[in-house]
Amino acid sequence: MGPNGDGRRRPEGDPAGGHQAPHGPPGADPPGSGRAPRIRAGTRADTPAVAAIHAQQISEGFLSLLGERFLQLLYRRILLHPASFLLVADDHGHPVGFVAGSTDVAGLYRSFLWRDGAAALVRAAGPLARGWRRVLETLRHGRPSADGAAPGAELLSVAVDPSWRGRGAGRLLVASLLEEMAARGCGVVTVVVGADNDGAVALYHRSGFVAVERFELHPGTESLLMRWERSPPPPSEAAPG
Repeated sequence: MGPNGDGRRRPEGDPAGGHQAPHGPPGADPPGSGRAPRIRAGTRADTPAVAAIHAQQISEGFLSLLGERFLQLLYRRILLHPASFLLVADDHGHPVGFVAGSTDVAGLYRSFLWRDGAAALVRAAGPLARGWRRVLETLRHGRPSADGAAPGAELLSVAVDPSWRGRGAGRLLVASLLEEMAARGCGVVTVVVGADNDGAVALYHRSGFVAVERFELHPGTESLLMRWERSPPPPSEAAPG
């Protein structure tokens, strides 16, 4: 997670792909058309819908290949891990998008492996066996660097149902994640995204992220490390003398 396999993350549908709208036939306006969804904290009941949106909208990522049952375990662990969180874009009780983040990615990975590893292996044994190199590469992303510095706060994944494309749901989710990170005392947030994923890169740029590094999370696939920093508060006016 963090980077979702090959580092491609596709918010707002086209950087995210084609999950069928859950509320009606193709082309139909969803309930509440013309207004933004409500952003709320995710719950365990949301994990099937979140896993389905991830699997469909982040379809080229490695994690999506592991299947929705695996993803349900992962998002349940994100909910349970104290340094991680899940926010959901809600329309009349239906999740239509989500964003996940963590202030301790390495700790999240350890918790998932320790508490959910056996169940995850049962649910995705074949894909995990075929993609074990990518599993190790993804896990290394969450480890402290050689100088002992922890990865810090990270936007792990974000996706929006196509029925909400072009209505600002992706930007609203990212803004809500940044607010939550700030509330947790984090002044810097990073995200890894495919270098050729123009839509996602543009969304993060509009949200205040800047590209700071180009690298290969997986051999042959270029990714960008993007960084957001909270603006310092304006200096208070000097008291009159």
